[in-house]
Amino acid sequence: MKVYAIPGLGTNEKLFINTHFINAELMALKWPIPEKTDDMQGYAQKFLPQIDTSSPFCLLGVSFGGMLCVELGKLCSPQKIFLISSCKLRKELPWYLRIFKYVPLHMIIRDKQHRWIAYEAKWILGFGSAFVPEYLQMVNSMTPNYFKYCINIIVNWKNKEILKNIVHIHGTNDKLLRDKNVCADYLIKEGSHAMVIFRAKEINKIIEQEITNV
Repeated sequence: MKVYAIPGLGTNEKLFINTHFINAELMALKWPIPEKTDDMQGYAQKFLPQIDTSSPFCLLGVSFGGMLCVELGKLCSPQKIFLISSCKLRKELPWYLRIFKYVPLHMIIRDKQHRWIAYEAKWILGFGSAFVPEYLQMVNSMTPNYFKYCINIIVNWKNKEILKNIVHIHGTNDKLLRDKNVCADYLIKEGSHAMVIFRAKEINKIIEQEITNV
């Protein structure tokens, strides 16, 4: 079985460097170019050409990628949707992100400033000094206005529907999306927002078991 994976905001396939499954093949998806008018469902739809829906498959998303997988789950028929360090619903987003729907400062910040903010957030996200060069490279690889338009997609997300095939994995030390604000199926003790890199063995084992039960 294939697991189609969407990385988090400002990252790419390198985020899945430690993500491997015994019983499935991971396929990291590329970012379509976001546009000013995109919403979460419309942007999610742009990923569909990269997914072979003719055979059983699963979706996996980290952070923003998980939110996109929730919307993709409404457009195709994945066996399971794995969310890592992410949200299922708008109400699970922290208030300091939701507020930008009404005060859209992100839309007036220049692209260069967005990249600087993303890079400086590396410690809050939990990337750690060992992964800093790779993280900076990922941030710099994003297309112009990527951050502005994708942040706009996140803060305007409206989803209120919980899909039945979601498996939510979250860390108890996630400083961006607090575990107390989400309803996770699995909690990784002391896992950070970037735990897909540093706690991969535990996460891989959970996903392998869930795929076995499909």
